[in-house]
Amino acid sequence: MMRHFVFLLVLLWFAGCGETHTNDPLAGDIERIEVDVNQTKMYATRSVLATATAYYTLGVPERNVTEYIEWASSNTTIADFDDIGIVGGRESGGNVTIMGRFDEFEDGKQIEVIALVSARILPPESNLSREQTLQLKVEGTFADGKVLEVGEAMSWTLGGTADSNASIDQNGTLYTGDFNGTLEVNVSRYDVNDSLRLYVAP
Repeated sequence: MMRHFVFLLVLLWFAGCGETHTNDPLAGDIERIEVDVNQTKMYATRSVLATATAYYTLGVPERNVTEYIEWASSNTTIADFDDIGIVGGRESGGNVTIMGRFDEFEDGKQIEVIALVSARILPPESNLSREQTLQLKVEGTFADGKVLEVGEAMSWTLGGTADSNASIDQNGTLYTGDFNGTLEVNVSRYDVNDSLRLYVAP
């Protein structure tokens, strides 16, 4: 009986020796963190990804700790975050510092955001009719003169649809439904906006 007990203890000791542990940022052995972004210039309707790496003492390998970081922007009118470190442009342009913090450790990265200054809804290439689905597009002009398609970054509304099932979604997909007459399509993003009147034939 004693022999079996000793054998069991030996097995448990070997099992314990085989355990592995991951580096938990909460362990307190961090030397510093470093913030990085996948690009340092961003058009306001686009986004960049911020990441954070922890460097440890005692030769422990560095580790991506983006999910543990508290993110902040030095100017939220230029750029701000979602919860997983994706930086989105806002209404203004300029330089902004992307800050990442974990406990007493902090680092930052500067990015340049190019503001959107105007937008234009592109007219469809053909006349509209009832029960038609059409993808509308918007050209945006930025502060540096660059022109990009910005439809997915705009807020879309549709006017003149009383007593009809015409609709437009937030990707700019227009459905004319049973409407007959003039529709008004509107787009906006902060103080940038445009409108377009479309005639739906019977």
